[in-house]
Amino acid sequence: MVQAETLLPSVTKNHNIHAALQHSKTTDLSAGRVLIVEDEDSLAEILEFNLQRQGFSVLKAGDGLEACRIIGREQPDLILLDIMLPLLNGWEICRMVRAHHDQQIRETPVIMLSALSSEQDKLKGYDLGADLYLPKPYTVKEVILQTRLLIERSQERRCLTRQLETMQQWQQLQDNWQHALFHELRNQLTVISGMADHLNEQHSLLFDEGDQFIEQISHSSHYLGSLAEHYLLIRQVEDGQSQLKPERFQLQELLDELHKLFQPLAEQKACQLIISPPQNFEVQLHPVGLKIILASLIENALKYSLLDGQVEVKVTNTDNQLRFRISDDGPGIPEQDRKKIFEKFYRGKNQAHKTIGSGLGLYMARTLAQAMGGSLGLEDRSNQDNCTFLLSFPL
Repeated sequence: MVQAETLLPSVTKNHNIHAALQHSKTTDLSAGRVLIVEDEDSLAEILEFNLQRQGFSVLKAGDGLEACRIIGREQPDLILLDIMLPLLNGWEICRMVRAHHDQQIRETPVIMLSALSSEQDKLKGYDLGADLYLPKPYTVKEVILQTRLLIERSQERRCLTRQLETMQQWQQLQDNWQHALFHELRNQLTVISGMADHLNEQHSLLFDEGDQFIEQISHSSHYLGSLAEHYLLIRQVEDGQSQLKPERFQLQELLDELHKLFQPLAEQKACQLIISPPQNFEVQLHPVGLKIILASLIENALKYSLLDGQVEVKVTNTDNQLRFRISDDGPGIPEQDRKKIFEKFYRGKNQAHKTIGSGLGLYMARTLAQAMGGSLGLEDRSNQDNCTFLLSFPL
């Protein structure tokens, strides 16, 4: 039996019942969703009525199998669970909830409400994972109070868990950024120190060879400076601190600068770098952002292009769209990698051990393109022997 401070009104007071239920529909349901698993309709109705009056949203199940279906589909915030049920008893339901693969279901608070009142039954309930065991007769007030406390405790735990996961993800992100940055710094500093040591040891270098080493040292030094600027800008975009305000500039000047920057790398691979812009005109974009995007795409194309190959950048201005088409004649991107190459720190499984890189270039390029109102993606082609990226901005 239920000791009821607040019971479901009698059938002769239908008007009051209707009014109370209408009130429950307009009540804020933020208190949580409760599943009542009870095969006695009268007890289920009493609990449902009083829980709704307190702002809870209520689900009901009359047998164990129905309860399992509702738990998996609706994921309630708390389960009021009778033990003696048709088809599947409360012991088994509690055991299955606590063993569920979904963590949210697995951690759902469970209050067992049972006519089994022996100490052994209570211990069994707690051993199976029940948060509370209330033998009949129980009071509705106590059920509601414990329901509220357990739901609030569960919500606080989930909130803390999410905050902890966010902190862990942020820490992992910081570690990855630092790893990538120091990886690039190490590579460039190795080049700089090697060239400097060679110049210091070989006093009889031919003039042209000395100029070559000096040029490489200068190139690596400028690269480190621009690398720091690129990382700073992309972090500002990620944190929402930079809006990448557009400026007017001559596109031809930027493209000429990029061609001059990457021509030495192209010559090292005996690769032809072709940048074919339209007639010179002004664009209104973030110049540093566009330079980083195109530099990342050109560097990526040169990295994977074949020896004595070709990297081409085609620029068109049609239909109020500024479009860049960056293509190379490298091995192409396998199907399993095409959807992942823009992810942070991702490197293709077939190329990760063959080429040096941080796995950030394409991520930075797409992030900046989107921050500037544009888009960056792969051209959908059946030919897997080369790779083409499409970059576009509205004008």
